[in-house]
Amino acid sequence: MIREAFSDLIAINGIEAVVIYDNRNQIIDSWNTPKYNPAVFVETGETFQHIFGLLEHLRYDMDELVLPFDRGLVFVRSHARFYVTVIARLSVEIAHIRLAMNVAVHDVDTQKKWRRTLRKLPDQKYSNINSARLDEVEKIMLENMREGK
Repeated sequence: MIREAFSDLIAINGIEAVVIYDNRNQIIDSWNTPKYNPAVFVETGETFQHIFGLLEHLRYDMDELVLPFDRGLVFVRSHARFYVTVIARLSVEIAHIRLAMNVAVHDVDTQKKWRRTLRKLPDQKYSNINSARLDEVEKIMLENMREGK
């Protein structure tokens, strides 16, 4: 899927990994340069699934995050049926990543072959935020954040 739908994204010089996850954090497809260990992608996905779940729980309308780190940046885009993480060098322009992502997501949403693939993916979004999993301190923090809105 990545090599076809996200080919413009992986063609950008400085893109080092692209991973697509379904809403249950299962890796749908991944592409990476040899220096990345794909075993880390599961943990990375869990982190962003939790972040987007928290944003959804708080009713924040955010579908994109960019996080710089010492050797690069992580760009994450949320979609109704999946989310995509991109690891890139710091030299890559975020606008370039965003443009390639917008084109790819539009193609996935509009092309018949990709719509069939999307229908097979779980549609329940970020169900990992469950009050039973939160301890009392986390529940209070969430409520305080919500009240400050």
